[in-house]
Amino acid sequence: MAPNATEANLATDIPVSEHASKVRMIKWEEIRRHKSEDSPWLVINGKVYDVTEFQKRHPGGDMILLGAGRHSTELYLSHHPSYVLESKMLDKYYIGDVEGEEQIHDKSKGVHHDLFTGMKAAHLYDPKSQTDFYKVLRRRVEETLKKNGKKPRDDPEMYTKTVISLVVWFILYYSIHFYFENYFASLACAIVWGFANANIGMSVMHDGNHGGYSDSPVINRIMGGMFDFLGGSSFVWKMIHSVGHHVHTNVQELDPDIHTAEPHFRRIKPIQHQRWWYRYQHIYLPVLYCVLLPELFIRDFVAMFKGSWGGVPFQPAPTREWVIFWSTKAWFMIYLFVLPIWHCGSVMRVVSINLVALLIAGELLVLMFQVNHVTEAAISFNVNEKGIVEKDWAISQTEGSSNFAAGSWLWNHISGGLNHQTEHHLFPTISHVHYPMLHPVVMKTCKEFGVKYNNYPSFWDAIKGHFKLLKDMGAQGIKYDYHVE
Repeated sequence: MAPNATEANLATDIPVSEHASKVRMIKWEEIRRHKSEDSPWLVINGKVYDVTEFQKRHPGGDMILLGAGRHSTELYLSHHPSYVLESKMLDKYYIGDVEGEEQIHDKSKGVHHDLFTGMKAAHLYDPKSQTDFYKVLRRRVEETLKKNGKKPRDDPEMYTKTVISLVVWFILYYSIHFYFENYFASLACAIVWGFANANIGMSVMHDGNHGGYSDSPVINRIMGGMFDFLGGSSFVWKMIHSVGHHVHTNVQELDPDIHTAEPHFRRIKPIQHQRWWYRYQHIYLPVLYCVLLPELFIRDFVAMFKGSWGGVPFQPAPTREWVIFWSTKAWFMIYLFVLPIWHCGSVMRVVSINLVALLIAGELLVLMFQVNHVTEAAISFNVNEKGIVEKDWAISQTEGSSNFAAGSWLWNHISGGLNHQTEHHLFPTISHVHYPMLHPVVMKTCKEFGVKYNNYPSFWDAIKGHFKLLKDMGAQGIKYDYHVE
């Protein structure tokens, strides 16, 4: 039997400032103006904190800015250990409460992707729906790491993996474009190079941009910058992935990873209208999936200039981010096309070989990501008429995620910890090399609290679970509920 739920706030261990006789009530219009490093305000559990001075000595560096000018309770919970959450260090920065007005969400108008800016509720997740699940689990995870003599980050295994991954990448790159004269030898290496690109993205970049690689913000930034080196944008990625997806996992109206316009090329949510082409989506999507990386390259430009993507408004990009964006995009084109073409003189050879590598990397990455949340096992959620999710946040992270081959050391390294998606969503700042050790702790705690823990026996089973969902969701005349809550 699950422990009783508390009627407290989102986490009973979040510090709450003592209210004066008259509390300052702050409107969202004012809060949203404080979303940059010039004067960042955080909204945690309905309370507003001005962390302008604290950001300069924040142990996580500029990660604190991810939550500026927006709901940041869930980011605060998932990015800090118990001793921080139980302290009163935030009290000195408290300036008032969010004004309790709420904007009604009209579901009759379909998918509404402006809830991030339009919603005026003090919470994203209903405080009355929160339980002690995450508090208990976090304590157990911290105790497990301590018992095994492990730090959450800066693990030698991760550093070793990084060196091997980068060395392999550079050897393959050099062999493909500067060593082999035979086209087919280069093509064979390009196939492996595609996996090498995906590996750096899933492992090194992923941990770095989540602040889960090192205790040093500088090292995290360097490792997260591997995404920029590979043609992406770490700034755009953090806005969409950390701020959007990780906070609103599988919330149909809010999760940018399952963002779908109307009409769309695929149907993965019950709230989408049915279209005739969806009946074939399980057949044509594997082909479309492979163009992920070229699509991301183009998307980054649109997102940076637009300042949002998938309904997620971005923080203002500082000048340094624009410099990184333009310089790394240019460098990507230089090392991928300009230098190889200058060396061999054949545009067709270079373009075709690079295309093979990019398509393979894209297909692998999409499959890894899709089996984490878009499966028949994962539950999706909706906001209510007030724009609030009536669910315990940590439980929604768990039930909205799908693992595969959980506990496997090999698959954990192959996937960069994505096979332990549940553990990752609950503890994104813990290095993925620890997930096999933490898996039994999470699974046991889920069982005690009656939380649905999704785990496919193998990667192949997870792929089948994804495509079964696509086939069922695309079936004409059939209403597929997709475990909606």
